[in-house]
Amino acid sequence: MDYNLSIGGIGLVLGGILVALAMVAAMRRLIAAEVLRAAHDATGNMLAVVGTLYAVLLGLIVVDAMVRFERAMDEVQQESNSLADIFLLADRFPEPQRSRIQNLCRTYAQQVVDVEWPLMARGKMSVEARRTGLALAKALDDFEPVTEAQKIVFPLVLEQSRQLWDLRRDRSNAVQFGIPAVEWVALIVGAGVVVFFVGLFSVDHAGLQLLLTGLSALVIGLNLYLVSLFGYPFAGDLTVSKRPFALDIGIFEGAFQAGPAHAGEAHATPP
Repeated sequence: MDYNLSIGGIGLVLGGILVALAMVAAMRRLIAAEVLRAAHDATGNMLAVVGTLYAVLLGLIVVDAMVRFERAMDEVQQESNSLADIFLLADRFPEPQRSRIQNLCRTYAQQVVDVEWPLMARGKMSVEARRTGLALAKALDDFEPVTEAQKIVFPLVLEQSRQLWDLRRDRSNAVQFGIPAVEWVALIVGAGVVVFFVGLFSVDHAGLQLLLTGLSALVIGLNLYLVSLFGYPFAGDLTVSKRPFALDIGIFEGAFQAGPAHAGEAHATPP
C-alpha cells in the first residue's frame, strides 16, 4: 500500500509543536527563573509520574489503533474470499440457483466497490449493498440438494454466506465506530499537561529549552497522528484498500482464466 505524508498530517504535527513552543515561551515570561529553579525537584518528580502515565496511555491507544487497522484489512480480505468462494461453488448448482447466486455475487462486489467504498470514508454504509448481501444469504432458501455433489456443496455455500454476512457486519462496525471522543480528550489534555510541566523547568539557554520542547512535541504529535491514521481504517489519509473486491470482479468476469490472482501475482507471456 503506497502512502505519502499528507498536508493535514504535517499541519497537525507542526501545529502541535508551535503550540508547545508558545506555552514554554509564555511560562518563561510569566514566572521568574528563580521560582522555577526552586521548584525543580517537585516539578521533576511530578513530570516523571505524569509523563510515564501519559506514555503508557499513548502507547496503548496507538497499538489499539494499529490492531484495529490490521483487523479491518483481514476482515475485508476474508469477506472478499467468501464472496469468491460462493461464486465458484455455485457452479455445482443447477439453474436457476446458479445464475441467481452468481448474479448476486457480481452485484454485491460492484456495489461495494463503486457505491459503498466512497460512503465508508464518510462513516456510512450502502443500503443497496446490504440488501444484496441479505438476498445472497437467502438465495438457497427454496433449494433442496438432490445429487451427492449438491449435498456436499450446499452446506459449504451456506457457511460462506453466513461468514460473508458476519464479516460485513464487522466492517460496518469498523466504519461507524472509530477512536472514541473520550480517548481523544484524554490524549490532547495529557499532551498539554506534559508540555506544561516541561515549561516549568528553567534552562539558562532559552534556545536549548525550546529545542527540547519541540522534539518532545514532535514525538507526541507523530504518535497522535498515528492514532488518527490507523484508528479510522476506511477514512482519512491511510485506508484499507478495496482491491480484494476488485479482484473478485475480475474473477467473476473471467479475467483470470487459470484461477484467482492474488497480490504479487502477474500474468506473464512465456518466452
